[in-house]
Amino acid sequence: MCSSVNLNLKTKVIALLICYFSYTSPLCTILEIISKLKNTIKIVCYGFFIILCGCKPGEWDITLFEQKIAGTSKAIYKYKAWLGRDSHLFGYAILDTTQKFTIAGINKLPINKLNGIPSKFCINAIERNWPDKENGISFKPIDSYELADHGLNISILKYQRNGLRENGKGTIWFDNSEFKETRDSLEFYDLCNSKSVHHSRLDTLKVKKGNIIIGIANNLVTDIIIENLELSNDGTNTLISNRTYFLKPKKTTKSDEFSDYGIFKQKSTVPNNGYKP
Repeated sequence: MCSSVNLNLKTKVIALLICYFSYTSPLCTILEIISKLKNTIKIVCYGFFIILCGCKPGEWDITLFEQKIAGTSKAIYKYKAWLGRDSHLFGYAILDTTQKFTIAGINKLPINKLNGIPSKFCINAIERNWPDKENGISFKPIDSYELADHGLNISILKYQRNGLRENGKGTIWFDNSEFKETRDSLEFYDLCNSKSVHHSRLDTLKVKKGNIIIGIANNLVTDIIIENLELSNDGTNTLISNRTYFLKPKKTTKSDEFSDYGIFKQKSTVPNNGYKP
């Protein structure tokens, strides 16, 4: 009985070691280790090895957007990452722009959107809380707190999920031709809702910077997503709007026509290995 328990224990320990080495060592090293084991354990470990070879993780497919933080070498990243068909990660993280972006090397921030342009003094953001069915829908923050990440202070307002969803109704698609950027806002002109039956038009759309996401391919803008967050200025930070706008440029627009601050710009990535500037 005791020898059976010891064998099982040894097998488990060795299997764990194989699991570790299978991610960090060459194939020849793993096989060399197994070949030196006793016959019974060797057979079991070869079996584990075959299974692990079939289950070894591939590379993360990352879609990455970077917004530089003025006065620092850091940036805040909005990312989506896929590993095969089942693993999907997304969120925000802060990283020095001299470092490569990897899923293993980041700290996911507990936020859902920025509230304004991030700076070296403070990053304002909101977090989405689980709905409270007993208290109905609330548009005011239910909590607030601060944290630090990479030496930067982050101030977070927590909102009820139902409130964000209710004020986020009405996603709108527009084609746009002209825009004007200021220090804290973007203004788009001559917008046409091409997905509308009546092709409704909008003369101007002015949004504050912070949650503007620009898709880029070959240094050209492919699309612009505006996750427009509006809070009241009366001290209560009541949620006014959480609407999303999708814009497609009517004419060729270069990515450097937009600044790097207050705007998330898509970065070219290689799987599981960050981005190339």
